[in-house]
Amino acid sequence: MELFKVHHTIALISMASLVIGNDIRNAVEVKTPSGWVRGYEEKVDKDVMYKFLKIPFAKPPVGKLRFQKPQPIENWENVLGTIEVSPGCPQWYFPLPGFDTIQPEEDCLYLNVYVPGKISKDRNLSVMVWIHGGGFMYGAASQYDPGMLVSQGDVIVVTISYRLGLFGFLTMNDPVAPGNYGLWDMIVALRWVQNNIAAFGGNSNSVTIFGESAGGMAVSLLTLIPLAEGLFHRAISQSGVVSNFAISKREAEKKTLDLLLERTNCKGNGNVAEIVQCLQEIPVFNLTYAVTVADLQNPLNISMEPGCFVPNVDGELIKENLVYHKSPNDEAYRFFRSVDFMSGTLDGEGNMAYISMTPEIQEKFDFNVTEKLPLSVLCEMVAPGFVQQTTGNVPELSQEVCDLYSTTEGSDAQSNKVCEFFADFAFVVPSNIILSIHAQDNTKASTFQYLITKKSPLPFAGEPPSWFKGAGHGDDLYLFFDFDINLTQEQEEKIKEGRSALSEAVIQYWTNFAKFGTPNGKGVPEWPSYDSIDKKYVIIDTPIKSGKNLKPESTALLSKIIEKGRERLFHDEL
Repeated sequence: MELFKVHHTIALISMASLVIGNDIRNAVEVKTPSGWVRGYEEKVDKDVMYKFLKIPFAKPPVGKLRFQKPQPIENWENVLGTIEVSPGCPQWYFPLPGFDTIQPEEDCLYLNVYVPGKISKDRNLSVMVWIHGGGFMYGAASQYDPGMLVSQGDVIVVTISYRLGLFGFLTMNDPVAPGNYGLWDMIVALRWVQNNIAAFGGNSNSVTIFGESAGGMAVSLLTLIPLAEGLFHRAISQSGVVSNFAISKREAEKKTLDLLLERTNCKGNGNVAEIVQCLQEIPVFNLTYAVTVADLQNPLNISMEPGCFVPNVDGELIKENLVYHKSPNDEAYRFFRSVDFMSGTLDGEGNMAYISMTPEIQEKFDFNVTEKLPLSVLCEMVAPGFVQQTTGNVPELSQEVCDLYSTTEGSDAQSNKVCEFFADFAFVVPSNIILSIHAQDNTKASTFQYLITKKSPLPFAGEPPSWFKGAGHGDDLYLFFDFDINLTQEQEEKIKEGRSALSEAVIQYWTNFAKFGTPNGKGVPEWPSYDSIDKKYVIIDTPIKSGKNLKPESTALLSKIIEKGRERLFHDEL
């Protein structure tokens, strides 16, 4: 039987062009082990890409399958695949461009496959699987159009959906409701890739997972899950690795669960099976908004305990809280240290700090965030909040943080120092720690670090205050992806100018790593490998250069604070 067939269907072409407005020409059908799928040809600059959208990788997680591990999809007989992108999973409305247009549905376990050039099972192309970010609470695979990566890098890109928030991570710390359904979704999607990607011309022995923010955290978590071994061979964590933001605490889980059960009246007389059954019968919209982000935040503090909205220690996928690190030779890191690993951050990740400054905080500390972020916010709120969350109330540690991030160089410099601390404890230091664990005496796999200092021409979170310096969280994404957002002609020109040669170099680095385990290759500046002594990294800007030992003082202090959190963790897990 033929493996694929091309249809010149005027009606389909016309409809596709009307719906998504791109140069789509031919439909192609591919036979996979799961069944036939239909894709569409699309021009990307001068190249051709085939996109296969809305392919199911698991049964719809609805009804009795809500709050259950994903069930693998059964083989199908009809031809699947649409001209419409896959839906996002249930989530709160988020008023940011690209997020505000997501149409969530509970039947959301789909993936999208993007293939460069012709479809042939003999091509043996490397595969990159994208895991989107959004705090494990927001986002969708459909937000990201990887046409540039696919056409310039000559790789297959797969974007996957996974359940978010309560739907993805509600835990009752019971075998009936263990949580981590969103992580299980990722694992089942990766199994689908292993079983089916060869039909598209992909190499199942050359799979790289990569993600940004919560997607980067998920990537690093997957490298620490033995059940995921063999599903991928390389990993890239962008602006996010295992950290306090990636693993929930028991106390916060209980608080979230108690609030949910009170608002849904799903008490079940303490019987977990009855509680789950009750929650399965609640309309999806009502359950989505039963507990909201406002319930997780204190308007007078930027720290947040997300409870049942993020991964948890379930004893199966995640056996222990690896926020608190162990010896590199520990069995917990065996799989992680066997895969090639890249991780990095941007120099302005701390933009998340000024974004989090509520009107209540600004009134309490008497400042306007458009003008400054005063030292008092750091010393009286941000630093104590981080220390409390990590180790409990230890005032002397909070003071050490305050001292390290204080400056006498003026209001703008101090404002950036406050943001710098937020970036360091949330992103930079966790990345430094896990890179060193991966690299130490490792002869089996390669390790690479990067720092992006090139500002985005269209900042992800909007224009920052005039005092803010650096490339903000999420501002690297335009180098890899196009987004389905409405832009003015001026904004489009800004992005086009901003990408230029730098985007081409970054795409070559990332796709080289996916193919060969090293970002280096002809036509790009050398990227030194990372080791636990020199700790070299590449600085991505114009021009590209290198550095070594990123943020040593911050890493030393915050590592000490994390280490002191072990005793609290032990009590928390009892």
